[in-house]
Amino acid sequence: MQKICFFFALLIVNLGYGQSTNSIVQANLDYEPYCNVRFQYCVDYPKQLMTPEPESSNGDGRIFINQKNEETLRVFGRNNLDAEGRTISLKQQFDADLKSLAKNTATKITYQKRGKTFFVISGYKNGKIFYQKTILKNDAFAYAILQYDENERTVFDKVSTNIFKSFK
Repeated sequence: MQKICFFFALLIVNLGYGQSTNSIVQANLDYEPYCNVRFQYCVDYPKQLMTPEPESSNGDGRIFINQKNEETLRVFGRNNLDAEGRTISLKQQFDADLKSLAKNTATKITYQKRGKTFFVISGYKNGKIFYQKTILKNDAFAYAILQYDENERTVFDKVSTNIFKSFK
């Protein structure tokens, strides 16, 4: 009986330790801004969780990787023009992105919302959680796409809120 009580006490301590460690990680994150000159958008990223790669050669954005060298956050801009040079509305881009994501059988969209100057799409893609926010700004679209493993959800639920609130 004493062994069983000791086991449960140890389990409770370990569970509590994991929760407090997670809280400490979230509470101590420092966010660093990345601003793109070409498309005039900015986003804050947690520098303890992500390392920025060099900006793309055409200056449209940047990729941020995690400690496993996996892409976690991708931000980029592009003109809101189609291949013929015609202006694309936010609704047209929203519909095109939904259609493109739906083609991938490994993608399940769980949330979508379109506002006056932005849209958000989230769900599961290739076994990871993804959040995409696209904003229309200065006749261009700016994208922020976050992806992470399901087992990182506790940390990234809060991180994603901070990232996407800062994306302007």
